[in-house]
Amino acid sequence: MASERTTNAAGGIVWRNRSARGRPETRLEVLVVHRPSYDDWTFPKGKVDPGETLQETAVREIAEETGTRVRLGHPLPQIRYPISGGTKRVSYWCARLSTDEVGKPFRPNREVDEIRWVSARDASKLLTYVHDVSLLDAFAALRDKQAHRSRTLIVLRHAKAVDRAGFDGTDLDRPLTTAGTARAASLVPQLSAYGMHRIVSSPAIRCVQTVDPYAHAISMFLEVDDRLAEGTHAGEVRRSVMALLDRKKPVVLCTHRPTLRAVFETIGIPVQDLAPGEGVVVHHRKGIVLALETLA
Repeated sequence: MASERTTNAAGGIVWRNRSARGRPETRLEVLVVHRPSYDDWTFPKGKVDPGETLQETAVREIAEETGTRVRLGHPLPQIRYPISGGTKRVSYWCARLSTDEVGKPFRPNREVDEIRWVSARDASKLLTYVHDVSLLDAFAALRDKQAHRSRTLIVLRHAKAVDRAGFDGTDLDRPLTTAGTARAASLVPQLSAYGMHRIVSSPAIRCVQTVDPYAHAISMFLEVDDRLAEGTHAGEVRRSVMALLDRKKPVVLCTHRPTLRAVFETIGIPVQDLAPGEGVVVHHRKGIVLALETLA
């Protein structure tokens, strides 16, 4: 008997706060889409393209279906449902509009002919599928705790560097290998999916080279923090990380394996054993870690 086929897909619940006419407070709205080929109302999502991560798929599909660019936040429950010949497995995130997308007009496309910004209550009535309503309920539970507004910190271990043995130079000057350089390039769309806005690195060349392709891609200044260097006292690492946790905009930091222990202890999560070029996505709010994801 042939094994059941699983189709992976990804998407998001895109949300915004909208000022209500005549009211001082704002109203939270979510984005739902109408697909003419199915005549249904659902959340934007789509299948993974070869070589994509689920996070990249979610951002791309939302853009293709709704014409808006988003950054991912707190993950939502994975949804599974039967399709012809197998099962579809869809990963979702809370997703915020990029700042320059606010007010951008929608243009109908091959997959989606109409979008609507509606309240969560109205969305639950409009959605076609039970599994979408359950996903909305999970989002609403996060909203009630303000967890949908979580901040994002990505902690990276630098990509593969040339060996210390035989390197003719100081340890700070050791560059990435060819494989490490390729990994740094592959991080660009992954970091972009979370909308990393601030980039902080150890002064070591191998750390700088790991995040420099992303900094170049978004034309952002790369900050070097000596407190993230290998061998730095744990108290200095703590002060650096605490400052980054206070930032509202998404931050990525790149450091060394020996320094990671102090980083994770400061965040308040178990020490993660990261391979070169791997990372941890930390979703947090008001000093509380709400969710963790692996960036592999």
